Amino acid sequence: MKITLIAIVICAFITANSYAQEFKESVQPLSDKAQKGQMYEVNKDDKGNSNITYRMKLDKKSEVVSYEQYSFDKNLKFINASDIQVNKENKPDMERTYYRAYVGGTGVAAMRVTLKLNKDVALETWNQKKQRYQVKKWLSSETIKAKNDDGRVYIGYASYSSNDVNKSNVFVIAKTETKDKALADKFSILLFDDKLELKDNPVDLKGAYTLVFSSMLESEDVVMVFAPKESSDLSKYVYFKYNIEGNLKNKVEFTSPASALLISAAYEQGENVYFFGTSKKSKEAFSEVFSEYAPIYNPGAKAASMEGNNKWDMKWRKCLDDDMDNFHLLKFGGSQLAFASTTPVAEFKAKFKTAPGDKGASIYKGKKFQLQNFYVTALGDYLITGQLTSWMTQKNGNSIDIIDSFKDIVCFQIDKNGNIKAQYGIGKANEDKASEIFSMEQNFYASADNNTIYWELWEVMGDKDWFTGNITRVFFPRIVKIDLGNSTLSAIQSMGGGKYYLRESKYDEQEKSILYIGNDLKGKNIWVGKALLN
Repeated sequence: MKITLIAIVICAFITANSYAQEFKESVQPLSDKAQKGQMYEVNKDDKGNSNITYRMKLDKKSEVVSYEQYSFDKNLKFINASDIQVNKENKPDMERTYYRAYVGGTGVAAMRVTLKLNKDVALETWNQKKQRYQVKKWLSSETIKAKNDDGRVYIGYASYSSNDVNKSNVFVIAKTETKDKALADKFSILLFDDKLELKDNPVDLKGAYTLVFSSMLESEDVVMVFAPKESSDLSKYVYFKYNIEGNLKNKVEFTSPASALLISAAYEQGENVYFFGTSKKSKEAFSEVFSEYAPIYNPGAKAASMEGNNKWDMKWRKCLDDDMDNFHLLKFGGSQLAFASTTPVAEFKAKFKTAPGDKGASIYKGKKFQLQNFYVTALGDYLITGQLTSWMTQKNGNSIDIIDSFKDIVCFQIDKNGNIKAQYGIGKANEDKASEIFSMEQNFYASADNNTIYWELWEVMGDKDWFTGNITRVFFPRIVKIDLGNSTLSAIQSMGGGKYYLRESKYDEQEKSILYIGNDLKGKNIWVGKALLN
């Protein structure tokens, strides 16, 4: 690979006004060719200089790919811009296999949850112009309807697969109905390999159970929680943790804080697994109060934007819209339940905190929210943040899709025993319909002394592309400090002043800083900002 560097002298330099001592910003005009290209890479060199590389519009006739690199020192002073040229790569055609598990179909079958397994093989060719692989043609497609040894079909509940291309197995949670109605249906971990050969691994449950929740964690372990349908104690739940190959790692029989516990998210921190949920005052079984959890894909569903697209999943989602009486946090460490806490929703009003001068924040009243981050502080507190969600409709050609709408920002500070210390509220900057179809990213960063947490919010703004009619989004970062000891918020700091949108950010653990890189809305200038997290 031959790289040619050509220095470009750019005299214009603009330094944005600093909002405070901890924040720095700089703006630099982009060349005409960089404006037509796209941001490609951001890195730091050994001197702490930040290098932002743009890839130019690809020339089909040229044998090289052109880049332009903009360099800034650690104080965000512009150093220079330089051209980089790299020979285009040529790669041979390749075959790639795709696997999926799904249920149902179209028409009447769309209401069914019969499990099907699919294997598609594609011939992919290297696109010299775009410098990436793309499907040239589909070579084969094979579908089977999975059946057990008794010839009975499986009912699909959830499906997971590894991001590792060397692990072709697909992990499916499924159930078979027994011929004898006096016996309980059997849940299984179903695995199928590249030959669509099935392996049925029964889940160790005694009696009739309902799947409450399942999720694949960042480690690619899969967790699931079951509730009894009929029992002298309807709170005797069972927790399982498997690796993606279907091997059992942990099983815990535990007492749920509610007979009907509606879990909406799971999070992994080291060896610990946390679940977040809500409940009503009902003493009935989970299956009587809520619907079974079954987010497996159904291609025949009309609501194509929804994750699960089957009748059970739609019912489960509707349950999330109900008013709830309690909020719960559960912590599992290995093969035991560390705690299962209960906070009445009525208590959040007394714990509600807002940022000085901010408006529009609301008290949590038990509505569903989508978890966006979970953080364990050095002092042992937990920070849980997300957004309240509801449903909205969006026109998609001649059909109407039902999609999530992301509303108020919700953040909880909970102590190491699961007790609520504070609810933090931040008002949204953009509440129009085009913006609310997107969730905002939220992150937490600790100060050097661990007494302060910097809460970063990527405020989202949606806009309709005048040419395609599609809704696009851009992000504007905001930062607020959380004083963990006093459970208070500082004033909100907006980066970029609403003029520059975020393309990428880099956190530097050693410097305790966040580097922001973006552009103005017209794409004529590169914007670089830095937040020093003292």
